[in-house]
Amino acid sequence: MLYLRTGLPGAGKTLNAIREIDIEHQPDPDDPTKRLHKDPDNPDLPPRTIYYYGIPDMKLDRLKSKWVEFDTPEAWYNLPDGSVIVIDEAQRVFGNDGSRARPEKVTRFETHRHQGLDIHLITQHPSLLCTPVRKLVGKHINFIRPYGREKGIFRHEYEFCIDNPERRSNFKQAQEERVTLDKAYFGVYKSSTVHTHKPITPSYMKKIPLIIALMLIPIGVLVGLVVTAMQQGDEEKEAALARSHAAEASAGVLPGAGNAVQAAPRASSGPKSADEFIGDMSPRVPDLVASAPRYDDLNKPRDFPRPVCAASSDPNLISKAPERRIPMGTYNGRVMVCQCYTQQVTRMHTTFEFCMDVVNNGYFDDTRMPPTYASGNSTRGLITSPSVDPATAIERGRAATSPTPGDAFSTRVTIVPDSSRTPRTL
Repeated sequence: MLYLRTGLPGAGKTLNAIREIDIEHQPDPDDPTKRLHKDPDNPDLPPRTIYYYGIPDMKLDRLKSKWVEFDTPEAWYNLPDGSVIVIDEAQRVFGNDGSRARPEKVTRFETHRHQGLDIHLITQHPSLLCTPVRKLVGKHINFIRPYGREKGIFRHEYEFCIDNPERRSNFKQAQEERVTLDKAYFGVYKSSTVHTHKPITPSYMKKIPLIIALMLIPIGVLVGLVVTAMQQGDEEKEAALARSHAAEASAGVLPGAGNAVQAAPRASSGPKSADEFIGDMSPRVPDLVASAPRYDDLNKPRDFPRPVCAASSDPNLISKAPERRIPMGTYNGRVMVCQCYTQQVTRMHTTFEFCMDVVNNGYFDDTRMPPTYASGNSTRGLITSPSVDPATAIERGRAATSPTPGDAFSTRVTIVPDSSRTPRTL
């Protein structure tokens, strides 16, 4: 397979290439004549020889595999079959010179698999190699070393050559791994005469202490304000207590006497006994759970019942009146039933006489606001004002309550709409 290993100068591409290749092809410690990583089809194969070019001052005694230097990279295809070939600074041999000519050193990559060769080309960027070589790459490994760190180097492995491996949009196509510079391989080769690649601190890392300080300052101010407010509250309580003691002393009352009187309610704030709890839960009125002392603070009236009454001489209703407990009586010589309801459409227990009085005369509710009527137009628009004509109001009331002649005692049912409950009938 043709491997391409790229990375900017100082990214650790050569050191990691030597380490990975050396570990992969090392011999078996128990039997140096065989490979450590054996071929499943033929486990007795001997270790492969690694031929390298362009890596200066290799200390072969520190390596685990067999490394041999060669100086004819243009004729790499003449090396023994089954070899592993490593060419550093490959752009010097397979560079993009702009010509369309395809020399044999390039075209032989098309059939290198027939010889069982694995070739590793090491360069700074894929664009430094000619296009035919890039198109034949079967595995592309790119190294990124952020801010010169020895730890946290990104190793991106692609299944084909990526022309721009530094673009973040291509990272999602890679198998990403974080690696470190293995110190065991430091000094195995001469990477440079003078090392100027030093780790730097990112600018955003330098701002972290300032950001933390800016976050802590408001918190400290808030805590200080809370503590100050609590201290002022304690001082005000002490001052009020001192004033109360002074007032008691001037009135001839021993200090603390008032507190002794108030101690009884505080004692009751503790855990209740079983009898006290049962007493709080027991309704004062049977079947009316809300009458229990437990709900005294919640049982505050918000409204009162306003009667809406209806009378009828329907024989069916009269026959069912005793069963339904509907008030029944005689009015003007006729047997009638009469029932009053609240505005919540619940029955009101009233006498027959009261119910008929409300049916005939109505019920005055002095808690309601007086109605308003349009009184005319002005430059400010339509003006509304309460009616002030009692005679008109009386006539309107008579017209609303007076029955039509001939129907004074006909069957009449008043329907009270209520959207909150299903309306009842008599």
